[in-house]
Amino acid sequence: MKEALLARHLMSRPVKRLTAATPVRDAAAFFARHGISGAPVIDGHGRWLGVFTLRDLARHVQDRMVGTRGERTLESREPILDVKGLPSSDFGRTPIRALMTRGLYTVFPDATMSEVVHALVSFEVHRVFVIDEATGELEGVITTSDVLRALDATAER
Repeated sequence: MKEALLARHLMSRPVKRLTAATPVRDAAAFFARHGISGAPVIDGHGRWLGVFTLRDLARHVQDRMVGTRGERTLESREPILDVKGLPSSDFGRTPIRALMTRGLYTVFPDATMSEVVHALVSFEVHRVFVIDEATGELEGVITTSDVLRALDATAER
């Protein structure tokens, strides 16, 4: 009988992290360098504040491009790109604290794969963080890719 896969088996570590003061351009380079799409954000004292993801970045770029005109759709036949709406050069210097999603979605190391999948689906996120139940310390991260990799490894061929 196979042992159930738990969060501790699925998680990646160490967890790459960003500080709240990290400029957007540096966070984007960090994501590209590490081949990731999001990371937890800490303050100057090492406390967890939230998570910054490519989704947060895309949402902000979209808001700047669309402005107050409302959401663009294919049906509206509006131009895809309005040069006036491009992010200014100051955008790259914006600290990620202004764009990040507050809080972290977490599971404990003994969470089953089913519980991890339920958390990902329920919260509509692509990553959950694994924290130590006693200390609250961040132990790892589980992404949708980690879950798919585990499922692929356990699939009957």
